[in-house]
Amino acid sequence: MTMTEQELYDNYTFKVVKRALMREFPFIKNVYVKDPDSIDKYKSFIFLDVDINPYELSHQYGLKVDPITNKYLRRGEPYWAPYLSMFIKGGVEDTYPIKKAINDLVYSIQKSTAIPQEFRLDRELDIGSYHASPNTLPPDMMSYK
Repeated sequence: MTMTEQELYDNYTFKVVKRALMREFPFIKNVYVKDPDSIDKYKSFIFLDVDINPYELSHQYGLKVDPITNKYLRRGEPYWAPYLSMFIKGGVEDTYPIKKAINDLVYSIQKSTAIPQEFRLDRELDIGSYHASPNTLPPDMMSYK
């Protein structure tokens, strides 16, 4: 079954996942599909894109933003990565508990008996990539190029 971008955005399960992610993880600013053609690319999954503020992420968890992320954003360029760990200095071991909590939340919502069968998606939602834009730079860092 094919699904349009609007059908995904109108889906109850998607709306609950998006709202829960943004509430539980305030550094997540938006949940969407960057390439609508990718919705039907896989039989079992729909990979979502997530806009984040890496500075809020680092502040919330006491971590440091990776220098490469800083470099891109300070130059006024967006930065994206398939893994949350690529935004944080130190990497996987520091971000694994956060990524696991995100995955667990998405999974638990999709498997919840509180969502009626007719509102469920025929595939699982998962995070495919993370994106940060230059407008997430704290004001005191904007003057550096």
